[in-house]
This record gives sequence, C-alpha cells and structure tokens, in this order.
Amino acid sequence: MEAPQTRTDLGQDKSTLSARVVLPQGVLPHDARASKSPEKSNRRDDDSDEDEDEDISHSPPPQEGDAPPDGDFLVDFADETEELDLIHSRIDSIATLHLPRFAPYLKKLCLRQNDISFLDPEVFEVLVNLEELDLYDNKVKHVGRALDKLDKLLVLDLSFNLLKSVPEGLDNLQALHTIYFVQNKISAISGLHASTTLRSLELGSNRLRKIEGLDALVNLEELWLGKNKLTKIENLGHLKSLKILAIQSNRIVKLEGLEELENLEQLYLSHNGIKRLEGLEKNVKLTTLDVSSNFVPALENISHLTNLEELWMSGNQIPNLLALDTELRSISTLRTIYLEANPCQTSDRTGYRRKVILALPQVTQIDATYVRVP
Repeated sequence: MEAPQTRTDLGQDKSTLSARVVLPQGVLPHDARASKSPEKSNRRDDDSDEDEDEDISHSPPPQEGDAPPDGDFLVDFADETEELDLIHSRIDSIATLHLPRFAPYLKKLCLRQNDISFLDPEVFEVLVNLEELDLYDNKVKHVGRALDKLDKLLVLDLSFNLLKSVPEGLDNLQALHTIYFVQNKISAISGLHASTTLRSLELGSNRLRKIEGLDALVNLEELWLGKNKLTKIENLGHLKSLKILAIQSNRIVKLEGLEELENLEQLYLSHNGIKRLEGLEKNVKLTTLDVSSNFVPALENISHLTNLEELWMSGNQIPNLLALDTELRSISTLRTIYLEANPCQTSDRTGYRRKVILALPQVTQIDATYVRVP
C-alpha cells in the first residue's frame, strides 16, 4: 500500500456534466420569483418531515448549439447565488458567464474540466467575496494580475493546467490558506515570499529540481512535492508548523534536513533512492513513516519514534526480522507495518507473517491484511 502522492490520488472524480447553483436560504431563482404564490410556497415549518436541503439545482448547461439567444446559460440563476458549480461544461471564455452580477454573494466558483485559457482581470476584480476558486483541468498558461483583488480567497486550485511558474501576485491574497498546483510545468518554487497564511501547498507532478522559496510559510502544515525531480531534502528549517511532508517519487538518496521539523507527524518518501534510515532524531511526533520502494538495507534508528502508528517499508532490502524486537516492540502505538517485497518476506513466505505477529503483538495489520484476533 502506498500513500496518496497528491490530493488527486485521494480524489473524487468530478467529471459529470453539470451546472449547480446554491442560493442563500429563502432566495429564489429569477424565474420563480414572479410566479410563486403564497399558497404554493415550499417554505417548511420547523416540524416538517420533508428534506431540508436548501440547494437549488438546475438542469445541465446547454449542449453545443443549444445556448440561449443572449449566450448566457446562467440567465435563470439568481443574482444572490453563493456557489456556481460548472464542471465539464464546454466553457472556453469566462466573459460569457456574466459573473459580475453575482459579485455581492458569490463565494465559490468551480470551473473544473473546461477549456478556459484566459483569466480576465475585469471579471475577477469585482468578485471580491470569492472564497474558493477551482480551475482544475483547464488550459491556463498565465494568471497575470487577475486574482489580485480577491482578498477573501481561501482556496485556489489550478491543478492540471499549463503553468510554467507559480503565479505572481499570490502575496496579495492575505486570506489564502490552501493552494493546489498539481500537474503543471512548474520548474521552481517562487512568488510565495509573503504567503504567511498558507496552511497547505500542493506542487506534486511538476518539474521541480530544488526545494526553495518556502521561508515565509511559517504556518504551513502540509507540503506535497511528490513526482518531481528533487534530489535533496533541504531548506525546510523555517516550516516549524509542518505536519505532513510528502516527497514520493523523486530522486532523494539520503534522509536529512528534517531536524527542525519537530511537529512533523506524517512523512512520505516512497519511490526514491534512500539507502539508510537516519536523520529522524528530532521527529518524535511522527505517526506515519513511509519509505517504501527504496534501498534501505536495515531496520534501524527509529526506536525513539514512540508515537508511530504506521510504518511502510515494503520493497526495500531488509534481510531478516531480527530488528523488530529492538526497534519496534516497545512502540505501543504501532498498529500497521508493511514489509512485503523485502528479502525477509520473499525468502520466508510461510513463516514471515507468524514471526511478525509474535515479535509485534500490538500490530493489527501486516501488509494489506488485518491480524486475526484469537
């Protein structure tokens, strides 16, 4: 088993053709306001047994060739709309959506899986109440200054686009706490010199060769850098609040540079070239350690990790199970261990599992199988 390398690996696939609108409670779409009579009101008493979901859904956006005469398929949506979910809707221009009329209320705008390549500053500068902007899987190459006025923006997703660098101007977004830039063409970490509010930064599946430009992120709790071209763990000393560090599928050969990360709880380093377990003396809060698919020859230097719950070491070069007693038996919190595809397992397939159970009675899962309780 392997940890998710990016948020996408956890992911919900939102590929369904849809357009959804969420209104403040009690607000009706434009086409319902004039026709709604008191006796046909759908407002419910407090003791009603009917579903109390306040979301108002509309049919999917028009197919190609079916657009209304004015070209605005949001024409029936109320100005008071708080959320617009326009996934896989064949949108290639934001201007056609007439978004400024939603500006006083719009908090969430989802434009996943469309053909958008240009972010119009004149449109976005008026969306001052926007808190979440999702442009996952479009054709954006440059952001420019389009987002500079979004002072309330909390979450920005530009994953699966064509960015070659971290967009400029993110320092202006003083409320921003989560950024997703998965699967772009970013070759260097830059433009984050004043992003002190960031809690999570996702740069997996890019072209990064060096960990840098993160000194200002003193409140960062999650850093995802899987599937890049990194060769060294470095420049992380200022990230005192970091809890999750994911650097799978890179070119790391040595476990180092982690001594300042005393609050680290989850460390993912699978599919690298690590040759020894070391450098974790200060990381005593670790609950998950993943060094699967490396070249580690021995189980060592982790007996002090007394909060460890999951240890993933499958696909290494551990020859036997002798170190289980000295390194892991005293860690009462340990529940899951992966050692398959090591010589200690492949050379003793019949006795391997029984030996692990005897050595580590606290463990409830060995590899992908739970331990049977007598």
